[in-house]
Amino acid sequence: MSDEASMRDAPPGAALPDITLTARPRTRLQRIRQACRQMFGIPDYERYAAHMQARHPDKPLLSEREFHAMAIDIRYGGSRPRCC
Repeated sequence: MSDEASMRDAPPGAALPDITLTARPRTRLQRIRQACRQMFGIPDYERYAAHMQARHPDKPLLSEREFHAMAIDIRYGGSRPRCC
């Protein structure tokens, strides 16, 4: 399985694979962007979508706009929906 495939299948909050010099530049950039988002607490829609498709295929997928609105509400509104 490639690093990209294992990264997509990882649950939210999972550790990212090591960034190697042999990885393609686009893959490295994606991993760096994802790590920065995690450090600053910015929600990652791609990771959410991969998680929902892998773990909850029967539930509807939020649009990116709905996902970010929910993330803002969770962070500042006090409501906390639970997943797993």
